Amino acid sequence: MIKPQQAFTLIELMIALALGLLIVAAGLAVFLSSQRSMGLQSSLGGLQQNANFGLSSLTHDLRHANLNTPSNQYINNKMVGSGIVFAKENFPSTLQNITDLETKFVSLQDKDTDNTSGKSDQLTIQFVPATNEIIDCEGNTITDAQSKTIVQRYFLKEINKPTGEPVSYSLACDAGWYKNGDTAITGLNNNAQQIMQYIDAFKVRLGVKNLVNNKLRYMTLNAYKAAMGSGVTDPKNYLQVVSVEIGMLARSTGKIGSDSNLNTQKTFNLAGQTVTLSGTDAVNQKYLRQAVSQVVALRNTLGAS
Repeated sequence: MIKPQQAFTLIELMIALALGLLIVAAGLAVFLSSQRSMGLQSSLGGLQQNANFGLSSLTHDLRHANLNTPSNQYINNKMVGSGIVFAKENFPSTLQNITDLETKFVSLQDKDTDNTSGKSDQLTIQFVPATNEIIDCEGNTITDAQSKTIVQRYFLKEINKPTGEPVSYSLACDAGWYKNGDTAITGLNNNAQQIMQYIDAFKVRLGVKNLVNNKLRYMTLNAYKAAMGSGVTDPKNYLQVVSVEIGMLARSTGKIGSDSNLNTQKTFNLAGQTVTLSGTDAVNQKYLRQAVSQVVALRNTLGAS
């Protein structure tokens, strides 16, 4: 006796196929979601790592400002040896005729082009090392360092970018040194090294102490220079810098994909100053950004009174 064979009906096959498609679709959705999440977390992790390690290196150097200089623990735009360099008067007379000194090498507000509607600041410091051999911010080994004044200049510079990415900048450090009687700063304006990549803006604010009433306040570089103009000649009226606040707008290296529609912030506060991204929203929204700020007490001037 021949037994009849049984199989799935067409309807059963269609139901099985539909269920299979649903399972595959669900798995694909989970996979794509995980990929987006991983991309977002990777961008955020890289952003924070770049900001934290770069900031640590920068603040370590800033704490050396004014160390062992002939400024009598004062930091202002009048004293030779001031740990923050505002003007040619902060250098020995033999260095004050360097070409472009006050337009290129001292601390300046709104100096360098960046990725905002304004410009970024430049900060220049100097100090005499406490040890006889150091490594400067460019990675150079400086010997006989206790007889030299180290000068380090922090600024934004444009870097090479992959095709399709917006213009990119990094925070760079340019280092040099001079001895008593020198007429040039050896190594300055040569071979500046990147210390933080993908920085869209760099801002500086000064913590200033009025020695007459002992009041403290924050001032931008330009505001400080204006308040300490040529008419201020009595040392009792000098505004002394006791701290410096640095603010940076760090950008992720990778794009964040479809989540960019939620990334709409265009304005950021850096060291008390508002900066606004330039360029198109379509490009800016593809990258995460983080405003990083830190106040550094200049401990080599806190004893001044």
